[in-house]
This record gives sequence, structure tokens and C-alpha cells, in this order.
Amino acid sequence: MRQVSYKEILKEKNYILIDVRTPKEYAAETIPGSVNIPVLLDNERVEVGTAYKQVSKEKAKELGIEFISKRLPEVFQEINNLDKKHKKLIFLCARGGMRSSSMTALFSSLGYKCSKLTDGYKGYRKFISEDLERVNSGIKYIVLHGRTGVGKTKILQQLENKGYSVLDLEKYADHKGSIFGAIGEKRKQSQKRFESLIYEHLRENHHNYVLVESESKRIGDVYLPDTISESMKSGLHLFLDTSLDHRVKILMEDYADASEEAILNCIDFLKKYIGKEKTESYSELTKSNNYAQLAGELVVDYYDPLYEKSIKKWEFESIVNYENVDEGVQGIINFLDTKDFS
Repeated sequence: MRQVSYKEILKEKNYILIDVRTPKEYAAETIPGSVNIPVLLDNERVEVGTAYKQVSKEKAKELGIEFISKRLPEVFQEINNLDKKHKKLIFLCARGGMRSSSMTALFSSLGYKCSKLTDGYKGYRKFISEDLERVNSGIKYIVLHGRTGVGKTKILQQLENKGYSVLDLEKYADHKGSIFGAIGEKRKQSQKRFESLIYEHLRENHHNYVLVESESKRIGDVYLPDTISESMKSGLHLFLDTSLDHRVKILMEDYADASEEAILNCIDFLKKYIGKEKTESYSELTKSNNYAQLAGELVVDYYDPLYEKSIKKWEFESIVNYENVDEGVQGIINFLDTKDFS
């Protein structure tokens, strides 16, 4: 049976990674770009595991074969479709054990050109943890600072759409980086997925710089890898500034789909920082749908004072003032045009 390490995979072209773990395992964390064709479904894996512990290894194997055999026609069709689009099929599971081995053996016997990922997802994690510093070396970080609501994320998105090199940490973290940062996010945060997305982005980056939003070490419940955090500290720092009215407008857009319950939960969390009186005031503004006033008061009374304390440690290459996001984007472009990142 042919095995291939992730390092070797990076030299390959036109391959597809097939994650044969359960849908739950795959959703939690996987190798970016892989597809999920599970050997066992979530409930089936529980049953097989129970049989292994309580009955015997043989009974567990018997159950596993019974479960997968029912879906073999469907699995075969999915694999066949992938084989038409890719020259190589690479199966992976948690540790490169029975699940990926059985799929590799089966489809190899049917004449497909396929391999098994050495040590599975665990091997991949070990490799990228060791290789992250290498792919990050030589990249100059351009860090965008600014008070809450200035639109740093919107500006980065537009710059990325225009072809500039952007590392969107908040997108990869599934969190906006504040008390209200989890509102509207569809996935649960995952440290492993966060690190994988950063690694793959930097590995595929064809520029000697990246634009990134200023972040603390922690974004929600995930943490920046040390090498990224240090590169951001030693990067070029820009300060973005716009009017309070524009900041409120941006916040209204960012949280337009937020539920009243979600906002009230965040305000309740702030109670220990802002006191009972302001908590009640903010809650009343929320319940009366007066979100513009709520946003304005939060940034002026809570976020801006916090930001003023943290911003003193930075020296800025330039200050970009703007009245709308397009002007902010152009301000960043004007700065980039003065630099040579070759």
C-alpha cells in the first residue's frame, strides 16, 4: 500500500484529499480543501467503539464492515466522480490507521491511483506546526489599527478583492475579536482549524507581504501562533480613522442580523465592567431597537477608553483618514505604492 506524507503531497499536482473520518470529526477540523467521504457515520462510530470496548475487536470489525457495506454503492460513485477530476486520490483518517488503510486497499484493488496519508490528520498537524515558521519567514506584516467600528475588516475584504495580499484572521477564527465577536458566526471556533487555515494561506501566498488587522493574542477562544504574533509586532503599523457617525453605520451593517437575545447576552457579560446602571440602559436601548444609539454609546463609553490605553505602545508609519470605506481602501493602496516588498 502506497503511503505519502503531507510534505510529499505539497509537491504533487491535481490530487484530492479524502477525509474518511465521521462527519462530526471532519466538521471540527480537517485539512483545508479536503472532502468528506466517511467510512462510518457519527452514530455508527459510537456503536463500533462500544463493541470494541465491551465485546471484542472482532465484533467491532464485523459491525464496521456491516455499516460501510450498506453505503458502498454511494461511496463508490463519489470516489469515481473525484477520480475523473483528479489524477491522485489520497485517503486520510485520524492517525493513518484502519479507516484510511481499508479505503486505500479497496480502491487500489479496483485499479484507482490512490495513497494513504502517513499518520493521517495527526501527521498533518505535526508537520504544519513545525513548518509554520518557515512559510511565515520573509513576509512583512502590514498591521491595520483603528478604534471599534472603523471598518478594518471591510477595508481588508475590498483590498483582497482587488488582488492585494490579505490574511483575514477574524474570518479564520470564526470570531470578530470583541465581546460581541461571536454574534453571527455559523461555526464553533476551533484552534486546529484556525492554525490550518493560517498555514495554508501563507503557504499559498505569492507576495512578500500580508495586510492584517491588529489583534490581541486571543481572538475569542483561539490563540494566534507565536510566530504570527511576533511577525505582527515587528511589522509596519497603520492607524485608520473615520468619523463616529461612519463607525456607527459600519457597526449597524456588521450586526444587522444579530438577534436581540444575542445582544442582551453580550451586554449582560459586560455588566462587571460597566456597572448595573449602564447595563440596564444598554438593555433598554436594545429592547426598543435603538441600535444606532446603543452602538454609539458603547464605542464612546466602553471601547474607545479601552483602546486609548492599548494604542500607546505602537508607532505608526501613517494615519489614514477617510469618510467612507472606498476612501480607506485607497489610502492603504497609496501607502503600499510607496513601499517595495520585493
